Amino acid sequence: MEIIAIILILVGVVYFFNKDKGSKTPSSPATSRPSSIIADENGNGVTSKAELKKLTKNQLIELADKKNLKVKKSGTKAAVINEIHAKLK
Repeated sequence: MEIIAIILILVGVVYFFNKDKGSKTPSSPATSRPSSIIADENGNGVTSKAELKKLTKNQLIELADKKNLKVKKSGTKAAVINEIHAKLK
């Protein structure tokens, strides 16, 4: 009976220390960016085209939505960058 109690305690301890390890998924480079998109990396108040080019097309569209800019989502990434840059000036 004592052996069963010891085994149950050990199983509980192992479960407690391993429960967080199983829920973590490895991050890929595409998902490693923070959820809040930072387009003005140097903090000067002006978002340059070079800073916009570092973002993916989906992030650019998300940025435009956050800033209430209307951009053509079906356009190329370059077209979206040009539209955002022109409207942010």
